[in-house]
Amino acid sequence: MTKTEQQAQTSDGLKSITGLTDQEYEALTTALAKIRAPKAEEFSAHTKMLSAVRNQLQQRLNYTSNLSEDEKIKLIHDIAELDRKMDAIYQ
Repeated sequence: MTKTEQQAQTSDGLKSITGLTDQEYEALTTALAKIRAPKAEEFSAHTKMLSAVRNQLQQRLNYTSNLSEDEKIKLIHDIAELDRKMDAIYQ
């Protein structure tokens, strides 16, 4: 398989965060928790990425009525953590 075929196959498997399984969501949350503070020249791209993830989490919280209370609490906690990280970048 060529690199282009691998990339096409990988990109076909991408989906919105609102369609993630609980296991995929936990993996994403764990990966986000491991993000280290970026260098000064990377702030803009890093902030955009954090903001995009935050917006996806907020959409999941707002538009999915079948979330359990534990899932809602987890989403709220993750959103607050992303807010804290974005605030730290600007200070």
